[in-house]
Amino acid sequence: MAKQKMIHQVYFWLHDTANTKEFLNEAVPMLGRCKTVGKFIAGTPAATEDREVVDHSFQVSCTAFFDSLEDQLVYQTDPLHLEFIEKYSHMWKKVQVYDIAI
Repeated sequence: MAKQKMIHQVYFWLHDTANTKEFLNEAVPMLGRCKTVGKFIAGTPAATEDREVVDHSFQVSCTAFFDSLEDQLVYQTDPLHLEFIEKYSHMWKKVQVYDIAI
């Protein structure tokens, strides 16, 4: 049976939007360096038109691709992931995660 690949999308709402650039450039890249992460991308809300179905309220989002659900589970306890949480969790007021099976 083939391994179930997945995408892990994380959205961050920061306490201080003035910290967006620092969070995007210094904090979030740590997650992409975790050993089981395949492709990794991060960014800020696109300047698309306001529509009822579009949420521009977050400051930073990142997307990590995993080769298996097990790789994502290993990521949760990766030392870099845990260091990221310890070092930067004071910067966010809300985090929302969407995990997608592909």
